[in-house]
Amino acid sequence: METTQVNPKVCPFCKKENGCMADSPKPCWCNDIQVPLELRAHIPEHLKMKACICKECVLLFKNDPKAFESLYLPLK
Repeated sequence: METTQVNPKVCPFCKKENGCMADSPKPCWCNDIQVPLELRAHIPEHLKMKACICKECVLLFKNDPKAFESLYLPLK
């Protein structure tokens, strides 16, 4: 079985830096924003609880779910 190392600082959707500060003494930006359960459900299984979604992806999903889906979710 091949194992790929997960970078917890990379958003599972846009692949950009997620700005996670979980390992920092400063509070993370995610403490001030609600991440929809519907969005979290789309995180690929191998990245769940391993890589945070970035603020831009959270806001895009909240403001325009269809635009988010067309950019980052595979066709069904």
